[in-house]
Amino acid sequence: MQTIDKIFLGVTRVGVFLVPFVPLIVASPLFFPFITGKNFAFRIIVEVIFACWLMLALREPSFRPKRSLFLWSVGAFLAVVFLADIFGEGPFKAFWSNFERMEGFITLLHLGAYFLVTASVLNTEKLWHRFFATSVGVSAFLGIYGILQLAGKIVINQGGARLDGTFGNAAYFAGYMLFHIFITVFLIFRHRISPPFKWLYGGAILLQVTTLYYTATRGAGLGLVGGLLLALFLVAIFEKQNRRLRIYVGTSLIVLFLLVGGLYAARESAFVKGNSTLNRFASISLEKAGPRFMVWGMAWEGFKDRPILGWGQEGFNYVFNKYYNPNMWSQEQWFDRTHNIFFDWLIAAGFLGLISYLALFFFLLWYLWKGKIDDGTAPFSLMEKSVLTGLLFAYFIHNFFVFDNLISYILFFSLIAYIHARFGKAIPALQEFKELKSEQVQYISASILILALLGGVYFLNIRPIGVAQALIKGLKPPQKDIHENLEFYKQAFAQETIGTQEVAEQAMQTAITIAGAPQIPMEVKTEFIAFATSAMNREIERAPEDARLRMFMGGFFNRLGRFDEALPHLLKAHELSPNKQTIAFELGNTYLSTGKISEAKTILKESFEKAPEYGGARLAYAVSAIYSGEFDVPEKLFAPTTTVNILTDERLIKAYYDTKQYKVVIALLKLRSEADPNNAQTHVSLAAAYLANSNRNDAISSLKKAIELNPEFKAQGEFYISEIRAGRNP
Repeated sequence: MQTIDKIFLGVTRVGVFLVPFVPLIVASPLFFPFITGKNFAFRIIVEVIFACWLMLALREPSFRPKRSLFLWSVGAFLAVVFLADIFGEGPFKAFWSNFERMEGFITLLHLGAYFLVTASVLNTEKLWHRFFATSVGVSAFLGIYGILQLAGKIVINQGGARLDGTFGNAAYFAGYMLFHIFITVFLIFRHRISPPFKWLYGGAILLQVTTLYYTATRGAGLGLVGGLLLALFLVAIFEKQNRRLRIYVGTSLIVLFLLVGGLYAARESAFVKGNSTLNRFASISLEKAGPRFMVWGMAWEGFKDRPILGWGQEGFNYVFNKYYNPNMWSQEQWFDRTHNIFFDWLIAAGFLGLISYLALFFFLLWYLWKGKIDDGTAPFSLMEKSVLTGLLFAYFIHNFFVFDNLISYILFFSLIAYIHARFGKAIPALQEFKELKSEQVQYISASILILALLGGVYFLNIRPIGVAQALIKGLKPPQKDIHENLEFYKQAFAQETIGTQEVAEQAMQTAITIAGAPQIPMEVKTEFIAFATSAMNREIERAPEDARLRMFMGGFFNRLGRFDEALPHLLKAHELSPNKQTIAFELGNTYLSTGKISEAKTILKESFEKAPEYGGARLAYAVSAIYSGEFDVPEKLFAPTTTVNILTDERLIKAYYDTKQYKVVIALLKLRSEADPNNAQTHVSLAAAYLANSNRNDAISSLKKAIELNPEFKAQGEFYISEIRAGRNP
């Protein structure tokens, strides 16, 4: 091998060995720092090593792709998803995704390239051992990181007590540890290692299991138990020679069953109830999974609409809105994932996408249990096959309740590359292709690859990184004046790349805040509002059937008091998602603000009737009924209610006040005062109600009580009292 080839190979292998360190990256200067930093680092690494590998493969036939079922199945999977994205509901977002997820076809394309390169350059068992050992080492470091979070030495980024490591998400962290528990066990059985290293691996497993436990991720916990049970069961069934091993395995199965069964049996005990993590695992039930079942039901309806190629990646947003279940009112209102690997791919790429994805699992299992290498022998022992089968089962269970992310994809594709490297056979047509010998052709090829590499790094990474940086700067408190933030938003939005929807949404929220700030000049407010409106209009033009965008635009105009402009967007949002209460509330508010009381009552009544147990819908309907003069409706709606904060909700009181039902207002405010007698503001509001009802003496008494409770109100309160005594209404 020539020196230049050694350089290409060295750079490629170094890049591959850098990939296990990607989970450590947290890019604080970027929007969604736990997601974007990892993804951009992985993409740049893959683009560099892919370019080097291409040159190496052109010059050295031994590094060219090999034939196996994985080569065709990965290719078929990418082809199906590509078609699904092109013909999907939102091709732009399907390819780019957004900063929160950073998946899309671009990520899958990089994973496919990573698979090809890794399988080609890690061409010995020794290299694969080092690669997986490196990944285990990083997982052990992250286990220590998690322990420090548990001890309070490092902040838990998502809040609460569930460890999230450098992932910013407990479920992602749990999935990472779940994978490595089985990989570590596999390495112990796969390679002859000295006792000190076995202790190190044992320590790594202890850290991995502890960290997974304190993520309190139930899907990962079920996956670990299910994977271990399957692995042990396979050894118990198929091990025929080593009786001692069968005894150990049988004992382990019994112990594991007893532990799981004991936890379930003791789920109501004070010990379990008093431990938040144990209680979370013990509370696994079909009843608790109700929201997931509702989401899966919506996904099934969406699949029936587009069964062959689905809606494209990032397409579940459309399905969730179209088939929204009103009983989801207490959950997240903008689901973008089904939290189930089956439905995720049924929606993203239809039946063909799901089959091509599941084929990857099937071929992994087929090669593990049936595959033969050149000498006709099986390359894996029963224990090794059982552990990797347990890993696949555990990973599958985990993804049955969550969804993949970049790091879980990397681990999965690394495993595919490993098995492909073990069983792949040379492709004669590729081997016969003449290697590059002409210096002129080599220089031309290298120049083309360098230009392609630079272009790819710039358009797929540098520009998006600039957007993520500018967006996070736009969100920070201004260093000089607020106009500086506007310039950052404009800079972020100027690029036709990932994240433009997030820029538009964040700009709108900032614009609403600025619009209500008296110290900001009107011309700056006008410019900010104009930019936010223009940005969101462009996103709506790109995705006119996205109810979320319409809702954002309608809500934005409502906050600005531009109700006539809000109405068409909210009507369209309601058409796209007729069952979603939040949209109905916003539309109802627009109707009320423009005097269309009948329309408001109709839509809010429908919303209430779809989920009568939803207190927010009950309240909104009651308010609309009050404005329409149907005062018996709220009496019936709240007849069984004794909760003071519901009966004295400010929206109810305002509606009664606006319709001159002052006696009702007084009664409700008295009820609020009884519940919170030291609230001075309640007495001020009560004074206003008394005054409106011509009870001037009672108004004065209420103001005196407010002054007594809040001495700072004295000057203003005494002024109001003097005005009332003079016969005026202050």
